[in-house]
Amino acid sequence: MYRIVCESYENYKSDFLPDNTNDYRYKITKPLELILDLSLYEEEKNNNTINYRKLEHFIYLIKKNIDKYPNFKSFLWSLESRGIYGRDYGVLSEEEFSELQKIVNMFLKLSYWD
Repeated sequence: MYRIVCESYENYKSDFLPDNTNDYRYKITKPLELILDLSLYEEEKNNNTINYRKLEHFIYLIKKNIDKYPNFKSFLWSLESRGIYGRDYGVLSEEEFSELQKIVNMFLKLSYWD
């Protein structure tokens, strides 16, 4: 699942580049870049950046409501195996969470898989 999400995210991003990087849906997914590069994840974690906190909060909310999002179980497991566990930072609005959840769910359903 991890590989599917990472590659799907890259394909998703390419739909916006180079002209549409100000698109709301593009900006919503920026925290996902941290799962592609674990050294970047660690750097952002050490600096406690907003992208790090948004990613952690997203994971926390998915885990907290896993019964609503069963497709995420193996993906969450693969993140945990990489030391990414989620934490309640309270930085995602309901709208941001909902949109990000829908996009990652599309990745899990292979909508952006090449």
